[in-house]
Amino acid sequence: MTDKDAVKKRLVWHCRRGSKELDLILSTFVHDHYDHLNESEQQLFALLLESPDPQLAGWLHHGVQPTNQGMETIVKRILSASRSSSPTA
Repeated sequence: MTDKDAVKKRLVWHCRRGSKELDLILSTFVHDHYDHLNESEQQLFALLLESPDPQLAGWLHHGVQPTNQGMETIVKRILSASRSSSPTA
């Protein structure tokens, strides 16, 4: 297992949250899009996973804008990926 594989495996584990909705959007993103992020975006994604569930739900489900520009960037990437992979999209 390479270092990248180990990091991704750890991130997959951290995508397991307190709600099924967060689990789904985050785990789908890490499986389908994480490898296509640049290093800075990968770091932002890892940082995002350190956020508490209510904050993540606000950003990803309730339209709350992150105050940190970097966090706003990765949230937009996740939401865009989620919309494009949605069966109703």
